[in-house]
Amino acid sequence: MIKKKYLIVVITLCVYSILSAQPYIYLSTYEPFNFGHHGQGDIFRVNMNNPLEVDSLMTNVFELGGGEVDEYGNWLAYEDNLLLTIMNLNNPTQRNIIAENTEGVFSLSYAEAVDKLIVLYGCEYPNPQKLVLVSPATLSITDTIPYNYCSGYYGRKGINISQNGDRMYLIQGDTILHERYIATYSLLSNQIVKTKYIEEINYQGADDFFFNYRRNSLSVIESLFLLPTPTSYYRIYYLDKDSLSIPIIRDDSQTWADGYVASGGDYLLLFNNLLNPDSLGFTYTGKIDIYDMTSGEMKKTIQLPSGGEVMCFENYPNNVYYVKDIELPTRQVWNLDMDSIFNVLELTNLNPNSVNINSNSFTLTVNGKGFDSVSTVYFNGQPRATTFVTDSVITAEILSSDVTTVGSFPVWVKDRYSISDTLLFTVNQPANPNLLVTLKNSLGNQIPASNVMYYEGSWKDAVNNGDGTFTVITTKPTVSIRMFYEYANQTVHNVPAQNNTYTFTTVNAAVELRNSSGSLIDAGTVQYYSGAWRSFGTTVNGVANKELLPVNYSFRMTYEYVSLDKQQDINTNSTVTFSTVLCTVKVTKANGQPLSGASTKYYSGAWRDIGLTNANGEAIKELLPKSLNFRATSGNVSQDKQQDIGVNNLVEIQLNVP
Repeated sequence: MIKKKYLIVVITLCVYSILSAQPYIYLSTYEPFNFGHHGQGDIFRVNMNNPLEVDSLMTNVFELGGGEVDEYGNWLAYEDNLLLTIMNLNNPTQRNIIAENTEGVFSLSYAEAVDKLIVLYGCEYPNPQKLVLVSPATLSITDTIPYNYCSGYYGRKGINISQNGDRMYLIQGDTILHERYIATYSLLSNQIVKTKYIEEINYQGADDFFFNYRRNSLSVIESLFLLPTPTSYYRIYYLDKDSLSIPIIRDDSQTWADGYVASGGDYLLLFNNLLNPDSLGFTYTGKIDIYDMTSGEMKKTIQLPSGGEVMCFENYPNNVYYVKDIELPTRQVWNLDMDSIFNVLELTNLNPNSVNINSNSFTLTVNGKGFDSVSTVYFNGQPRATTFVTDSVITAEILSSDVTTVGSFPVWVKDRYSISDTLLFTVNQPANPNLLVTLKNSLGNQIPASNVMYYEGSWKDAVNNGDGTFTVITTKPTVSIRMFYEYANQTVHNVPAQNNTYTFTTVNAAVELRNSSGSLIDAGTVQYYSGAWRSFGTTVNGVANKELLPVNYSFRMTYEYVSLDKQQDINTNSTVTFSTVLCTVKVTKANGQPLSGASTKYYSGAWRDIGLTNANGEAIKELLPKSLNFRATSGNVSQDKQQDIGVNNLVEIQLNVP
């Protein structure tokens, strides 16, 4: 069974449309029945921003005869069994048959100033085309416009609408002079108000010309000179202003080009093409030259796959789309966005910029400018998984298989339009063919290790290189190695032992002291245990820091002569927090009344002052939460009490005084 496919139209939807994402291209299929010559078809659409998203709009339409969507994606005109129907895409229940015995829809446009749809469709001899105005409210024909169809392709069948929608430009044929001209038709007065022969805007003496409407009120004219060398002059003709741009002159002896416009005519895009062997059309080569129409400078050349199609969308005047295999599930879409297409990719440096041969997989940081979310890092010609960080930083995952050969390898970045400059990444043959063990701090700076051991039947010392690094010399393919630093050690297993560098990394351990309100306080003295209690430091602004190997430690905080221990794996969480509690000593008399002016103390190596009780009989102090002895004294009367203030921070003492 043969299935025919027809491209209906490419257009966007307005932002208020219920059809959501945009822009779309609209396609149709037609499938004959097994009997006779009749058939049925479907209409569906493809999201240009996500080509895998395909939505079905209409199915099983009997004798479907193509269709068109207006420039703003709100109305669909299609033929159903020789009946021309218009449907509101935002409200599919609103539809109406506007003509019978039709033979296809050629174009559908919307004229804003008169709030009318303009429909050009085929009908029976002797008037093969008819041009009508349709009311969007009633979906019925309100006027018929005289139309002298002129053969040839001029974009949307030779119809173009002015920017404000009050005029329509028609390509007409002069039956006397047999020349083509542009007729400006006023949709307000319903008459032709101006004519201009295309020869008037063609270069004098040109052997031929090609004229195409492109976007609303914009067209492209190519004037061709065949001798001595085929040369084309491409200019944008601004229909609303009746003016021409500066020319872009090209030697077209090798390939022809098809011109499209973007950004209101600020840019001309020339899509190179080759004439097909059967001379019935041409094929785009995928090479696109982009010109600034203010200066005439060629700003950029892009090479995309050949054999695509060019599509424009009125609601996206800064974009031109290039699509390939649009009717297939493998379709590809390139958005040539003038707002970002001139972005310049530039590389500054690589980190790291070298590794030893046979290193493990690693993350390569590429610094530069012009990066975006679709930038891809290429390592030695192969794309690698890339993560966008900022417009000046991206990272790529380099495989161990990428660094199995000594040499310098190119690194570049590619996005939708550009390829950056190239930096070289070096894969070294290490001077020491064994295992080099290094130690770096949390900032990536090398620091001297105390010692390194490796396991080969028993734990053995590695060779001290005298620069803080160590070398493991062994015939084993893999070994376990142990790094010693600041009295602690860390062990890793199954490390490749030949032609390799292994780096241990410390973490910036932070021990902080906070009060009962959560605020950082000073000054606490910090120690950590590794074979013995070692000095860590004194808090500054509530925090003490030290680079340590990422293992489990016991930490000790001493504050106001009280010490508290805490165990923590700093590889999991490098911030160790100690918090005090607001210890309140409440002193009462024998009768239970508050006793003011009583002296309060706590014992930690010696009796330490808390202070005199206030009118409420209370003395307050921030202390680490542990079990302490407390004493209250008034005159010659004293009373002691032991209490864990981590469980209950209110210490109540009664003195036997009147």
